[in-house]
Amino acid sequence: MQIFSRGAAAFVWALVGVTSIFLISIYRLGQRGIQTVTGGLTPVEWGALVVLTAVFVYTEGHRAIQKRFTPHMIDRLRELRATQSLLDVVLAPFYALTLFNAPRRAMIRTWAGVTAIVAMIFIVRAFPEPWRGITDLAVSVALTWGLTAIILATARMQR
Repeated sequence: MQIFSRGAAAFVWALVGVTSIFLISIYRLGQRGIQTVTGGLTPVEWGALVVLTAVFVYTEGHRAIQKRFTPHMIDRLRELRATQSLLDVVLAPFYALTLFNAPRRAMIRTWAGVTAIVAMIFIVRAFPEPWRGITDLAVSVALTWGLTAIILATARMQR
């Protein structure tokens, strides 16, 4: 007797994979940011942290992840429920992220986004402390917002 269909397995694997990517990023960036904050910040640096966090939460967490990425990912998760493709099951997190087996335009947009993220990682790594830690903490908070949106949207999808 089969407990999970391929589609159900793909759905779960995609959700676990994407969530793991977010959690690892939140942990690594947040850890560096917390170390920076506990090391002490000047009032100007605290102000920069507050402003940058608010900007990133709104632009990246809310507008980009919650409003654009999450609905698209939910659609991809729905597609995975019906899949019979072994490749889609094995690569389900990448499928949910629109990194393969998607319309050309969507994949180009996604791969451009991945390239931009990688470029920003290299740029931020070059920042001196405490600015790198401030930026990392702000990004971590924005990713936490985005992950929360993904979890809530997935829960609503299950109703």
